[in-house]
Amino acid sequence: MNMINKIGNEELDYLFEDNTFSPRKNKNRKIDSKLSALYDSIEINVPKKNSVVSAVYVGKTSEQFLFEVSGYKDFIRIDNKGNEEKYLKNAEFGDVVDVLIYDISDKNFMIKGSIANLYESRAHANLKSLEEGESVTAYIKSLNPAGYDVDVFHGGVTLPGFMPNTLAGINKLFDPNSIVGETFEVAIESYSDHEGTYIVSRRKFLQSLIPAAIKELNNETVYTGNVTGTAPFGVFVEFNECLTGMIHKANVHPDWQEKLNDIKPGFEIDFYIKEIVKDAKGDPTRDKIILTQILRETLWDTIKNGQTLKGSVKDTKQFGTLINLDDETVGLIHTSEMEKLNKKFNVGQDLNVKVLSVDRSSRKIFLTLA
Repeated sequence: MNMINKIGNEELDYLFEDNTFSPRKNKNRKIDSKLSALYDSIEINVPKKNSVVSAVYVGKTSEQFLFEVSGYKDFIRIDNKGNEEKYLKNAEFGDVVDVLIYDISDKNFMIKGSIANLYESRAHANLKSLEEGESVTAYIKSLNPAGYDVDVFHGGVTLPGFMPNTLAGINKLFDPNSIVGETFEVAIESYSDHEGTYIVSRRKFLQSLIPAAIKELNNETVYTGNVTGTAPFGVFVEFNECLTGMIHKANVHPDWQEKLNDIKPGFEIDFYIKEIVKDAKGDPTRDKIILTQILRETLWDTIKNGQTLKGSVKDTKQFGTLINLDDETVGLIHTSEMEKLNKKFNVGQDLNVKVLSVDRSSRKIFLTLA
């Protein structure tokens, strides 16, 4: 038997170290050369950690979504868990999607990515840069003793939020549970790094609507609102989502004038706009809206400078003496005027008074003795 036939291929290659007489080695060398040329002809891109790339959605396994970028050695793999599936449930193969690369394994060259982290980081950046007066949509999930757990929607992303009880409305809600399950526009108050939660305010958003809502009011329309509370002198009513007005006792429907305590928060009530008293500093959110259930002319509608009226002392304050002119109209004898008169009055005392001036913007009437 030929001695050479008994030698294995590896040993054969070893005997012919210079490869001069090794047909197998020469063949491998040709293959290696072709592979080397092929590798050299392919441009391989090395992704960067924390970079954002546009990738093509090409496949899905039970555990991962697969995205392809030309020139990458491997797919970008997104784990099919957490919020990722939520952002891909409507995606189709072939769609181009922005993906955040957050990890690259050198050992097996596996590229890990996330769409949820990218979308949510963009939403956070947008929320924190909102201009004053801009709002976002929030879903009221549940009520707890301190306030409401909410979902904040922005840029197609859902983020956790919290709304304190005191920020749930223009006024205290007569039924705190009434807004659970509702969706509202809210303003962003702040962000809690510790909790990873946005603090939101429905009240702040509603306040931004007040100037435009006041401009639309008129004296002829019958409005409907809900009582927020009562006092001995009248009823407070919330209406048109963001406005609050007061019906003086004298302008409450006659059937209820002596039963104000029976009017409970949440009670629905119809009324007219009687008057809007502008804030002295020009802040429309502090304008006073006077309402009425009775259309009639009152003293305030006709009062004039120099007019002589009958009144009774309501109270004495540091700034002067308050005089009841009728059931809903109060005038003031200022302290400076009281010093000139050098007189003292008792509560309930009847007086004849003269109108010195009327400030309709602040609804103030200044008096002296007639």
